[in-house]
Amino acid sequence: MSLSMLRYRWGSFLGTFVALLVGVAVVAGSLSLWASARPRVPDELSGAGVVVAAPRYDPPNGGYPTYRPWSAEEVDGLVARLADVPGVAAAVPDRPFYVQRLVDGRPAGDATDSLHAGRGWASAGLRTYTFGSGKAPEKPGEVVVDAALGLPVGAALPVLTAAGPATWTVTGTIDRPGYYVDDATARGLAGGVKYIGLRLDPGTRPDDVAARLPVLLGGLGTALTGDARAAAEPEGDRSTRWIGAQLIIATVLVGAFVAIFVVASTCAFSAAQRRRELALLRAVGATPGQVRRMLLAEVALVALGAGVPGALLGAALAPLLAGPFVAVGLEPTGFRVGFTWWAPLTALAVGLVVGALGVWLSARRASRVRPLDALRVAAAEPRPMTLSRWVAGSALLLCGAGLALLLPGSSAEQKPTLVLGSAMVLLVAAALLAPVVVVPVVRVVTWPARRGPTGLLLREGARVSARRVASTAAPVLAAVGFAVLLVGTFQTADGAVGVEDTAKIPESAVAARSANAPGLSETAVRAQPGRSELVSTVYLASGEPVDAIGTDVPGLVAPPSLGRTAGQSVPLRFADGSVLPVTVAAVSEGPVKLPRDLLRAHDPAALTDVVYLSGDFVPAPGAERMTARAYVERKAAEEGDLIDLFLAVLLGISVGYTALAVANTLLMATHARRPEFLTLHRAGATRAQAARVVVSEALLSVLVGALLGLAVAVPALFEARAGLQDEIGAPVTLVMPWFTLAAIVSVCGILAALGSVLPLLRAGKGALWARTMAG
Repeated sequence: MSLSMLRYRWGSFLGTFVALLVGVAVVAGSLSLWASARPRVPDELSGAGVVVAAPRYDPPNGGYPTYRPWSAEEVDGLVARLADVPGVAAAVPDRPFYVQRLVDGRPAGDATDSLHAGRGWASAGLRTYTFGSGKAPEKPGEVVVDAALGLPVGAALPVLTAAGPATWTVTGTIDRPGYYVDDATARGLAGGVKYIGLRLDPGTRPDDVAARLPVLLGGLGTALTGDARAAAEPEGDRSTRWIGAQLIIATVLVGAFVAIFVVASTCAFSAAQRRRELALLRAVGATPGQVRRMLLAEVALVALGAGVPGALLGAALAPLLAGPFVAVGLEPTGFRVGFTWWAPLTALAVGLVVGALGVWLSARRASRVRPLDALRVAAAEPRPMTLSRWVAGSALLLCGAGLALLLPGSSAEQKPTLVLGSAMVLLVAAALLAPVVVVPVVRVVTWPARRGPTGLLLREGARVSARRVASTAAPVLAAVGFAVLLVGTFQTADGAVGVEDTAKIPESAVAARSANAPGLSETAVRAQPGRSELVSTVYLASGEPVDAIGTDVPGLVAPPSLGRTAGQSVPLRFADGSVLPVTVAAVSEGPVKLPRDLLRAHDPAALTDVVYLSGDFVPAPGAERMTARAYVERKAAEEGDLIDLFLAVLLGISVGYTALAVANTLLMATHARRPEFLTLHRAGATRAQAARVVVSEALLSVLVGALLGLAVAVPALFEARAGLQDEIGAPVTLVMPWFTLAAIVSVCGILAALGSVLPLLRAGKGALWARTMAG
């Protein structure tokens, strides 16, 4: 029976079909991306059968583990002992360092990849490569490079390292990216060693070698084999993957949530329109359980029919996103997407669950229809608000209002969370209570045209069909409120951060890293007159990594979280693995601060982000002069690019689904209003006049939804701005995302108009109007 109903009423299920198809495709593609985005064994260590990692620190609150570096003495001792283990051909400490090629005096290549582009020649043996020409580097100033650079043996190669610019001589080429220098030079340019790669004798099993190492290593490290070697992936790549994973997770959650919303609204509206049909089934003996099972079976068939092509489509399109993900910084270089069998199957299961959840409430309500409703012929809705909708809407309204009342007494840190939580709860409450406010809002909006025939039809149509108007307005309300609140809050916060950061930089000009460099070299910093901050990492006795700033302080400036007072000594492990007791000079909020020269002496790979100029800027490779405000704006823009990408994806999904829900609801409503159009025709209305009425109703529904969404989002934006002003202690300009608002309303309006008028426009082809006029 369910299959027969689908064939007969396929138009009513079109929106559900498209929503589920797109939703399953999004989930399948996202899961394929997520499965391929797992940490992988670095290419530089792919030839090491066993990787020995330094002592590991696991954050107590979760997150990625980190490895603290060995000291030089520990490295030398481990390398000597590991080389004597049976089956080990060589033990090679991995020493990556920053290096970029200079082209016309400017850094070239990817800034992130350059942080670990250099290595000692011994490390080349930890990966598979083919020697093209020349010989290995034997002394300082010699380098082996990737043959793809097109540099002949003997060519001079200008480079930029953390120490400063240099010119190396190419002694050989290989078929792999990177810059390989003699091991002594690598030791001087790199920080501490965290991994030692073991090249094994032919035929030796990595697990056999790893089994011999725990006693030898003691507490100094862990042996990694197989996929576990992915733990040695550079921290920058790991961080990039984490950012990409957050977008993928958000995409799946938002896609599933909005799909449930669309399916639920579509099924609820469809069930309401089929009230007489379901009442007839009840009249001929169908039980409430049979009605529920029929509706669930219908959606299950739709979900299966949409889920199979959607899952295959998402899995097929996912590999095409690998390039864009790398380009925007969501995945590291070399990211590839392969086929994962469980991704489309999981997406198909999600589609079936989403369909069942979306239809469940409407199926329960529809199963309770009375058999006598089969005799009802009036188009008026006797009760647009059900008891459950009243209860849920009122409860959420009180909850959202309660959160808003907590704002005056909350701290500056708590206000953003309270504002966002209150607004989201109120948006859901407004969507549930929309039928209550539809009629008053429509009367206000149509007041200027109340005496005309179109205005009269709009006002009275909204009065007798409040649920239909609310069904169209609710998704627009949610999309407008969500978009205005989210985009407006982020854009306002960006402006606030710029104000706050600029206030911290009193100098009128700075020497900052150029756009294609990860930081300033020591030579560039020393040439500038002014104050600089060297960025590094130190490790506590527990192995916990702590960000450290090298600046002009007499000793350690420790945050209260370290639990030390002035005059006490703290043992710190530096980036080169050296452990030194450092005396606390002062206790202050903020990052750990150390004398710059001390931090530089123990971290040759550290880079400086900016120098606050007190004199004239001195040109240097990788450095550029800019105003303090321009520097702050660039930093904000770099962070804002990722935020904008997140917003674009989330809004694209939510707005796309919203437009789909609006168009489908109106398309279904227009098909169901054939008797009403017949009455209009008999009263003298032409097809053009009827089209104007339905288009006006559609645009009115979109306008009502937009106004209700703004009624919730705009006050929340003002509260968010007030919280930011309290936090930074300076005026903040409220940013209203007019372009986003106009785009959402325009898209919804266009699709609403098309969804409502298309059935009428088919009249020339003998479709709906011709059948309607025939009675």
